[in-house]
Amino acid sequence: MAEPKDENRRDTRRRFEQWARNPTCESNTLSAIHGISMADVAKKEGLPSTMGQSPFAVTRGQSFERGLFRDDGEALRKELEKHGVLPADSAGFIDLRLKQHGGPMRGMDNARAATLELLRDLADQKSKRKPTLIASPTLLIPSGVMLPEALLLVDVIAITHPKGGGAVIHVGEIKTYPDRGGHTDPEELAGARAQAGVYVHALRMVIGQLGLSAAVTVSDRGFLVLSKPGFNQPSVRANEDLKYQAWRAERGFAQLEAAAARLPWPETPKDQEKMIKTIIGAETTYSERCISFCDRAAGCWSTAVESGDPRVLGDDVARFLGGTSLDRALALMEGGRPRDEAEKALKARLAAS
Repeated sequence: MAEPKDENRRDTRRRFEQWARNPTCESNTLSAIHGISMADVAKKEGLPSTMGQSPFAVTRGQSFERGLFRDDGEALRKELEKHGVLPADSAGFIDLRLKQHGGPMRGMDNARAATLELLRDLADQKSKRKPTLIASPTLLIPSGVMLPEALLLVDVIAITHPKGGGAVIHVGEIKTYPDRGGHTDPEELAGARAQAGVYVHALRMVIGQLGLSAAVTVSDRGFLVLSKPGFNQPSVRANEDLKYQAWRAERGFAQLEAAAARLPWPETPKDQEKMIKTIIGAETTYSERCISFCDRAAGCWSTAVESGDPRVLGDDVARFLGGTSLDRALALMEGGRPRDEAEKALKARLAAS
């Protein structure tokens, strides 16, 4: 199997993020696993590409992250202590970011080796190194969930050291959008939690592979780092429950591994053309999140409208209606007779709404 030459291409973080936004869509899953962008797939279908990254957004994100880790992460550490993620007067910062991201690591292999060394130190009771804040640990997930390899750069982790021994890792996810309290976009928050859940499960897999699970644990409670409205300063949302997201990631990794095993890595242009056709022919599952990241969303929405899929009105409506189509739901609302117990229960919910 050919090794990828570009360090940026080796980082599968964005591909994991893409998959996490709609893990139920087989087409999206195949696109993420094989590194074939939906922009290329849409182009093959004759659709316009509308999801390119804004250079302004990329620059702002890089600036925000650099500010978080400046002076050994002082700004971020203060917020983490303020919200109880870290104890007061915590100390110990390790920067595992790549040089291209403002850190000291020459490449991903160096960052991964340093991450493994860190995990072993955390498990060693005799080690004097007790860091509490780590920027961008790099993980090689020990299974074929992405092709040709699954390298994952975690945004940040905070580490606590209980008096009884051992270490507890708290996963953090960094986003540049503003924290508006109860008015923060719920879809954005759900996406951030899903990504953090992927990192929780990935860390547990690596720690388990190293045989360190008895000494190093990954907490179900993580944190999100957003920006303060109008300022490029961090706002920490602490005590985020990631248990369900980690469980979903565990199930999803099995799905990814099975899908990766069915089709080889597209090493040649001919292979890539074949993979694009496979992605086009794969089953799609529309979600309202697709509008924010997938170039094929408009076509999938039209197909969902034709089939009466309730997801066209939002995921909350789909959950409320269960497996009932919009046509059947409308018929029940207009006095139609339920066909089964599920429709009978739905009609009762509609009447009570």
